Amino acid sequence: MEGYYHLLYPMRVVLISASDGKSDNVMTAAWCMPLSFDPPMFGVAISKKRFTWQLIEKSRAFAINLVSAEMKGQAIICGTKSGKDTDKFKLAGLKKEKGKLTVIVGDAPASIECKVVESVEAGDHVLFVGEAVSVVERRKAKGLYHFGGSTFSEI
Repeated sequence: MEGYYHLLYPMRVVLISASDGKSDNVMTAAWCMPLSFDPPMFGVAISKKRFTWQLIEKSRAFAINLVSAEMKGQAIICGTKSGKDTDKFKLAGLKKEKGKLTVIVGDAPASIECKVVESVEAGDHVLFVGEAVSVVERRKAKGLYHFGGSTFSEI
């Protein structure tokens, strides 16, 4: 059954940002989805091995930052380095902004801040269910989509 999740690809690439007040981090994710219109809720699946999981677990907040096609290099950096040892905002050259609940990516076309209302153990990942509390729309841009491996496309 390994790899069957790729049948659902392509998936939109996002940057998930989080902060515990001491450490800020940003990671690339494709397993992110809307869950509810009213109230507006979103889900993101993150492995417990990830530093971002620790920050979200502690702070109970995260932001979904949309990735534009021209941010591909930054998304690759944020998806291949650990925030435990590296300031990925600095390494990727991303603008860090203070949101209402957590840190957000100022370069993203849009950012959605969410407060965690539930977390669900789902095998080797945790699905964080967040209610949107703030949306920052900066500009329109083509999105970056992941097809698996190192294959991406813009739509």
